[in-house]
Amino acid sequence: MRRTSYHHGDLKNSIIKSCHKLLQKKGASDFSLREVATLSGVSHAAVYRHFQDKEEVLEILSSIGFDRLGSLQKKVPQVSGNPDDYFVKLGLVYIQFAVKNPNYYRLMFQTKRTSESKILKQSKLKSYAILVRGCRFYLKEKRRKENHRSFALMAWSLVHGYSNLCIETDFPETESKNLKKTKMEMAEDILRFSI
Repeated sequence: MRRTSYHHGDLKNSIIKSCHKLLQKKGASDFSLREVATLSGVSHAAVYRHFQDKEEVLEILSSIGFDRLGSLQKKVPQVSGNPDDYFVKLGLVYIQFAVKNPNYYRLMFQTKRTSESKILKQSKLKSYAILVRGCRFYLKEKRRKENHRSFALMAWSLVHGYSNLCIETDFPETESKNLKKTKMEMAEDILRFSI
């Protein structure tokens, strides 16, 4: 029987969508390209006509993750006169993305690669640039003299660390019960304490 699920020439995107579903469900290490082919309704060989190997697919997914994170952070409005709220919201968007998309987050930040594709490097840089610009805006509004790149690294370390605690441990959950706050309320406190 002939397969017709990709007759419009959109097989590559269909495969990416299948990978997205499997990544969300199982994690990067727990799905195979054979499963991707089955979910996409194509032969195993068809996947390899579009992608060299699973690593290439994972890099594309990682790039998509950085693009989505950057897009969410871009939506946080920079309102003059209220830089503290802007800084906190920028951090909360990051943490919420991580908590809602733990498998994407792990793939994006916990996968070491010896070399990266150009598209992945660009997605990472664009995402980080949003944070750097946000920190420059924050420091300028507060009339503070710190270097905005150093401040961005501090801010990233803070939200990245808290996100990892939420994803990899039970500590934020148990501590939030002790403090009678949600994990996001605790995250907001941490961000406000940092500024």
